[in-house]
Amino acid sequence: MTKLESLLHASTGLSLVSGYLMYSRRHLLSFNKKHKGETTQSISVIIPARNEEMRLPKLLKSLSRQSIRVECIVMDDDSNDGTAEIAREMGAKVYNVTYDNNSNTWVGKSYACYLGASYTASEILIFMDADVELNNKYALEAIIQSYARQQYRGLMSIQPYHVVHQPYEHLSAMFNLMTVVGTNSFSTLSKSKGGSLAFGPVTVMNKSDYILTQGHKNAASHIIEGFSLGKAFHRCHLPVTQFEGQGFVSFRMYEAGFKTMIEGWTKHLAVGVSSTQPHIMMLIILWMMGSITSFSGLILSLFMKTLSFKRMALSYSLYTLQFIRLHRRVGRFSILFLAINPILFLVFVLIYINSYRHIHYTKQVKWKGRQFSIK
Repeated sequence: MTKLESLLHASTGLSLVSGYLMYSRRHLLSFNKKHKGETTQSISVIIPARNEEMRLPKLLKSLSRQSIRVECIVMDDDSNDGTAEIAREMGAKVYNVTYDNNSNTWVGKSYACYLGASYTASEILIFMDADVELNNKYALEAIIQSYARQQYRGLMSIQPYHVVHQPYEHLSAMFNLMTVVGTNSFSTLSKSKGGSLAFGPVTVMNKSDYILTQGHKNAASHIIEGFSLGKAFHRCHLPVTQFEGQGFVSFRMYEAGFKTMIEGWTKHLAVGVSSTQPHIMMLIILWMMGSITSFSGLILSLFMKTLSFKRMALSYSLYTLQFIRLHRRVGRFSILFLAINPILFLVFVLIYINSYRHIHYTKQVKWKGRQFSIK
């Protein structure tokens, strides 16, 4: 075995170890049938919605099938489609998001959420994005039971399991994985057990803590509200937890097209990367490099007799198997797409560069027809 081949194998091996360490913890929702129906708290689900007539019905239908009854509030944020009409027809309470001089400076969906919380007196508040769907009738009970394990206190957030339909949607795979591991809570090397970061699609809290922390008001100037929410609860010494939605909560992102996907992930990366702990970020970088080193070794072995094709193929296969295993935790992605992981890596790098450009030069990102400033 030549020095070059040894170096390539060692590099891939380091990537495999890094991949294990960066995602060595699982935080899954769980449902215990023995405690079915024990929930006594009043619950409101608040859904901020802007032009969501295509996606909202799936969420509302899944809410209507739940084993526990909840109040459903849809906050119509200046939609110009049938969002409000559909929500009313499906039994939700609908309120219009109206802006005044004080709220005009708010960005993203935070004001819709903050206003929605003022329309309910329920003890438990669950904020859900319109693209979320509950996968079975016990999903809400699983969420509440998981929240009960932190004594119904603080903030609990859930990253839904990513469901894809169109080929381009598989290109989101690596972004979903980075969203999870980038919160610092899924590695045994994390410096803090819970941390102060939160996922945005589904957040759970009690009304008293929401009032105490001022909830989404903390995210008035931020396009990604989960991080600001988490920090606000953490400052008040309240628990902040993160869960994976697999088996109970899912979503389909960016079904509107490839351009929407680029805009969406550019927005997320623009504010998310700086929150990851340095040593976790190092693990992520080392793991990502394995995609290039293992693939490069495989290609080089086709042209260089000094490299063993069989050994390089084994190295690439081992990395790819781990790549598939990790991504299947966060989404239903095609094994074929995951097997050609260098393409996913390239897409990630290109969108990251685009995000870097927006952070340091344009200072703005676009989402759903609106321009948002990055502070």
